[in-house]
Amino acid sequence: MASARAVRVTRPRDGGSARPVRVATLPREPSTPAPNDLRENRGASRRAIRLSIVYAVAIAGVYGVLATLALTGPAGSGSGTADDLLYLGAIAVAVGALGVVVALAAAPRAVAVGDRETVVLGRFGGRYRYPGRAALRVTVLQRTPAGLLSPVPLELVELAGGTARRTFLLDEHLLDPSGSNGAGAAPG
Repeated sequence: MASARAVRVTRPRDGGSARPVRVATLPREPSTPAPNDLRENRGASRRAIRLSIVYAVAIAGVYGVLATLALTGPAGSGSGTADDLLYLGAIAVAVGALGVVVALAAAPRAVAVGDRETVVLGRFGGRYRYPGRAALRVTVLQRTPAGLLSPVPLELVELAGGTARRTFLLDEHLLDPSGSNGAGAAPG
C-alpha cells in the first residue's frame, strides 16, 4: 500500500507562504504479476515458416503453369490476354498471402505460463489471456511427429478457460507443468 507524502504547493494569488499539503493516494490493487515462465514455441514456428514457403512456391508454380498455357495457346482457341494474366496474378498473390497468414497465425511465438494467468503471444502481436495453470483446460486435438517441416513433434491443442477458447499449434509438451519438451503427458 502506498503511503501519503508531503508536497509543497505555492499559491501565487494571495502572495502567502507555501504550506505543506498532504496528497492522499488511493491504495492500488497489486496488478497481476507477469507469468513467471516464458516458453518459446520454436518447433511450431519453424513448421509454420517452412509450410508458408512451400505454399507460396506451390502457388507461384501453379500461376506459372497457367500463365504459360495462356500465352502459348493458339490465338483462335481463346488464349489468355495480358489482362487475364494480370487478374490471375492478383488472385494468386491474394490466395498465397492468405495461406501464409493462416499458416503463421496458427503457431504463436511463445506461451507465458504462470500461476495466475497464462498468456499466448501470437505471431502478429496479439495476446490471448487464459487462467493460470490450475484452471487452464488443455485438450490435445492432434499430434504430428517430427518430419521435414518440423524438427520436433507438435501438438494441435485447444486452450480453454472462462469464455476464451482457441486452438494453437505448439511444440509437444510445451504446456507440461515441468515446461520441458521431453517425455510426459500433456495436461488435459
